[in-house]
Amino acid sequence: MRPRLFVPAICLIGGLVNFVKAADPIAWLPSEINAVARINVAEIYGTPLAKKEDWLKKSKTSFVQQEGFVPPGTQQILMGAELDLTEDLTANRTYSVLVPDSNLTLEKLSLVLSSPIETVSGKKLAQYGNDSYVLDAGDGSWLTMSSGNRQSILRWFRSGASIKPDGLQLSPYLRTALTSKENSAPVILAVDLQDNFTAAKIDAYLKDKVWLSSLSIDNVTKTLESIQGITIGISVDAERTGFARLDFERDPVPLKPALEKFIDDVIQRIGISSEDILEWKWSIKGHQIVGSGPLLPGAARRLLAVLEPPSITQAISASSSTEKMSPEELKATASHKYCKSLQILLDDLRLRLRRDKGEEAKNLVRYARKIDDFPKLNVDSQLLDFGFKVSSSFRYQGQSQKVYSMQAGSAAARDSTYYYGGNAVGYSAAASYITLDDGKKAGKSVIFSEWKGIEDGLAAVRRAMTEKYKIEF
Repeated sequence: MRPRLFVPAICLIGGLVNFVKAADPIAWLPSEINAVARINVAEIYGTPLAKKEDWLKKSKTSFVQQEGFVPPGTQQILMGAELDLTEDLTANRTYSVLVPDSNLTLEKLSLVLSSPIETVSGKKLAQYGNDSYVLDAGDGSWLTMSSGNRQSILRWFRSGASIKPDGLQLSPYLRTALTSKENSAPVILAVDLQDNFTAAKIDAYLKDKVWLSSLSIDNVTKTLESIQGITIGISVDAERTGFARLDFERDPVPLKPALEKFIDDVIQRIGISSEDILEWKWSIKGHQIVGSGPLLPGAARRLLAVLEPPSITQAISASSSTEKMSPEELKATASHKYCKSLQILLDDLRLRLRRDKGEEAKNLVRYARKIDDFPKLNVDSQLLDFGFKVSSSFRYQGQSQKVYSMQAGSAAARDSTYYYGGNAVGYSAAASYITLDDGKKAGKSVIFSEWKGIEDGLAAVRRAMTEKYKIEF
């Protein structure tokens, strides 16, 4: 028989959890993260540019926001992740803390959630998307994590919010990024790079850099060893502007002769296209490299690629303005939002593939995940089928790029052959055998054939949806 002590102990734990109160949403972010982002949603939608361009109205037509970063419905979103800083800055898991509008409840999202709302330790919990959960912490914050599960989000919640003010559980660099008056922009992204790069890693990174030839390698290595982190801010007023700041322990002046080349390398590594910040001016100030300037339409959202808003925001968008609709209107509205969102992502990815050379595999897999996370309730089955085929195609393309890159870079395999062909969206490219010396050409060929199939399929499904629902898709 189970000891009687077990029941009171469980009750005590549940009682303690019920009284957990976060002094600030920042307090919920786990101490082990090395990257954070903050989006002051309400502030963005209240700016002169947002009002002039009617971002609020546009936000109702798509799950993905071209300019507003996330749909309305939340006051603020905080995100944290433990990024792999040695490879492609991927995050195995992202923690997000949302401060929803006062009238928003999980019950209002019930129609677009993947499972019924349940109560655990006195708090409401629900599943959404493929493998994500959201929990109402009871202090004005919602907790959610990507690539998580029921166990992981409950353990995060039960560990309790840090009672320390101003995020003292975080590293000094991340804490400063979120709390400093200097970083008052409505969108802030910061990555803590301290203690990550050894001299050996830096030497390997510098080995093939042409711009290094005019510099002292020893001084450059010591400077890069001292890097503390990078902070990016985005402001929206009458125009879109941004800033970036790289912080060092040492004076970064040894990098000055090749500053722009170094910056190009850094921003490409964190997923920023040089075209997005083409007009930015860069300089060295004390122990910082700083840059600022205007942003192109849509560029601000691309700057946040490392830490993206949680897909629960799409569920919030999907649930808005649907209470008084008939079943036919619900289906037409949800399908239109889904199709519009898909078109935005396709345009965005097409631009990234053209600009971000060498990052194709990472971007393709990332965008496949975005499509998988779209709300699906009331969406036309023909559209859902097409969306699944597109995300499958992106994964196939991404895997092809990885295979060809590895094989083409292997001297031992140069004389062997590799077979490629086939796709996920119905376009039949002729399969062929190629030598690995032509690996890059083969990778481009896979992308070309797949994208032709995607574009043909999109045109067909838009035509079918327009005829079916009598609205322009």
